[in-house]
Amino acid sequence: MSTTPAPARPGTVAVAARRPRRAIIALAVAGALTGGGLVAAAPHASAAPVSAVAVKTAKTTPYAKLTVSKRTVVKNDRSSRPKFTIVAKHAGKPISARAKLIINGKTITTRTMHGGKITFQPYKKRYKVGTNKVRLVVLPKSSALADKSSRTVSVKGVKKETRSQKIVRVAKAQVGDRYVYGASGPSSFDCSGLTRYVYKKATGKTLPRSSSAQKSRGKAVSRKNARPGDLIWTPGHVAIYIGNGKQVEAARPGVGVVKRHIWQDNPRFIRI
Repeated sequence: MSTTPAPARPGTVAVAARRPRRAIIALAVAGALTGGGLVAAAPHASAAPVSAVAVKTAKTTPYAKLTVSKRTVVKNDRSSRPKFTIVAKHAGKPISARAKLIINGKTITTRTMHGGKITFQPYKKRYKVGTNKVRLVVLPKSSALADKSSRTVSVKGVKKETRSQKIVRVAKAQVGDRYVYGASGPSSFDCSGLTRYVYKKATGKTLPRSSSAQKSRGKAVSRKNARPGDLIWTPGHVAIYIGNGKQVEAARPGVGVVKRHIWQDNPRFIRI
């Protein structure tokens, strides 16, 4: 004898469908009354994987100090080249690195630092007349340090002085010194003592002590052909021509060394 299930009574299915919703509402009410929260999860739902976030460690910038031996370089004068020394440290200790030298935007050389220190003395032709921007870049070998750190300094480039310019510069530097008979510097002079001192310092030449002997040491030139640095001689007196009709001379006691227009009548110009 077959058994046929009894048909569900009307409304049974609807009641069964409402029961889960009632249970969820009851849980929500209970949670609200107890200060808790409702977390609903779909049946058989698996937890979503948590994505890993990469943490980038900031690199440390090493300490770098730049020193310069001089801020002026004479173009085409090898002896006037400045030295640039850079020291690089981290936590007080020298670092292993390379250093790059850049002048006016052009890389000159890159060299290995020893003991965290290196000195550059670039060749004279690397500079121009005027302002030169010199930059030294430190390139640490350690991956824990910042890729680079740099220091920049300005160096003034000037033209090489001519012999005449040196004589005039040294002569002008004595303006204001006292007149003392028989004195040859460095802070007091008579007329031939001044010319002797200036020529020795500017050119390395040693002139005789008296004005008349100095006249005989060189050759006479016309006033028209005279150039700065020549001697101006009159009997008993000698001075240094600085151009534009002016001279530097140790005049007399109470006046000292002065720069002024040539006042002598018919002076002789002597080129040493």
